[in-house]
Amino acid sequence: MIIVIIGAGGQARVVYEILRYNRNMEIFAFIDNIIKGSEEKIMEIQVLGDHSILPKLIKEGVKGYIVAVGDNKIRMQHFNKCLSMELIPINAIHPTAHIAYNGVKIGKGVVIATGATIATGTTIGDNVIINTGAIIEHEDVIEDHVHIAPGVVLAGRITVKENAFIGAGSVVKEYITIGKNTIIGAGSIVLEDIPDNVVAVGAPVKVIKIRKEEEK
Repeated sequence: MIIVIIGAGGQARVVYEILRYNRNMEIFAFIDNIIKGSEEKIMEIQVLGDHSILPKLIKEGVKGYIVAVGDNKIRMQHFNKCLSMELIPINAIHPTAHIAYNGVKIGKGVVIATGATIATGTTIGDNVIINTGAIIEHEDVIEDHVHIAPGVVLAGRITVKENAFIGAGSVVKEYITIGKNTIIGAGSIVLEDIPDNVVAVGAPVKVIKIRKEEEK
């Protein structure tokens, strides 16, 4: 399948490296609304303009896409826009990721990076990032547009609701729910449920901010 990568930053480079292992994918271009010039390239692949160029690329044979943007809100907007254009969201799963053989459900447009572990019974929604070395234990539910940062450890039967972000190196106790649009700061230890629309940090974690509508 001929695809495009949406984004041209650090996450785009990570996704490109993962997709190089998949011989069924041909990366046509990176799509980003901020480009340095007409000759800008990443790993010899050209960086083109914003979504307005996609109808032309679709006519040229592009059929799939993956959004390589760390910010949940922006990634969700890109994901839905491309989906509305009838492009097919594809997954980027690194061959070193450890994914249980039984009972794992993975949605569309998902990135699972180097050395991540997905245990049995886990459900992962659409447009999710499970970043480098993260551990997602048994029967966890990761809803749409979530970003699990590098080195995060989620114990068993945790629910991470839509658009939540869990920062690098954080540890979450079993049976916990992380609320929708919530941000958990890097290095946090989460021992109790965290509500929707907050920022929480620390060990143990404490809510330090209510997120405003424009921040979600």
